[in-house]
Amino acid sequence: MAPRPRAAWRICMSPMQATRAIALVAPYCDIVERLEVVPPSAQVRGVWLKAIEKQLAKRDRLEVYRGYFPDDRYSALAFYPLADFLVRLACSGAIVVSPERVHAGMSLIMSDNAEAFMDNMLGRVMLRVLSRDPVKIFEQGTAARRQSFTYGRWELRRLGERELEISHHDEYVWIESALAGAASGTLAVCNLKGEVETKLIDRFNGSTFMRW
Repeated sequence: MAPRPRAAWRICMSPMQATRAIALVAPYCDIVERLEVVPPSAQVRGVWLKAIEKQLAKRDRLEVYRGYFPDDRYSALAFYPLADFLVRLACSGAIVVSPERVHAGMSLIMSDNAEAFMDNMLGRVMLRVLSRDPVKIFEQGTAARRQSFTYGRWELRRLGERELEISHHDEYVWIESALAGAASGTLAVCNLKGEVETKLIDRFNGSTFMRW
């Protein structure tokens, strides 16, 4: 069970800013329908919003992104509405690839987030300790998710010596693109050649399978 946040600080996003960002991707993904069903209680830590900015800066696209969200200010540890995160994730995917391939862009952003985490000092220590057992890496990721998101749940199952399943329940982030990208990035930082497969029950429930 994720801890209840002491406070949620809304990101500064005017209706005009939201409209521009949503209009960029709405023809190519279900952002409008998704935002209609995300509960107000669904929140995410600011570290994930900061991670988006780092990936855009890495690709020299941060100024374009800032054009959509010029007033964003947030703390890494504070909680923010998941709806705001979804808009930014989709917009960033469109900026780094194209609006027409927004899902490929979100997958790329989330894949590189996994690599960026392992590139910091704590990540390098964890990787040296855990890299011989990728299962433990994914166990750590599942545990970290509980500390960073206030909704839904993930369950990790070992299906074989080199196969894992993460089942996602009430997950509003795009399972088939964004989360699949995060899984691929995690395999990459473990220097594992593998494949990631998604099986959806519906838009918000399904499983990610990793084989290597």
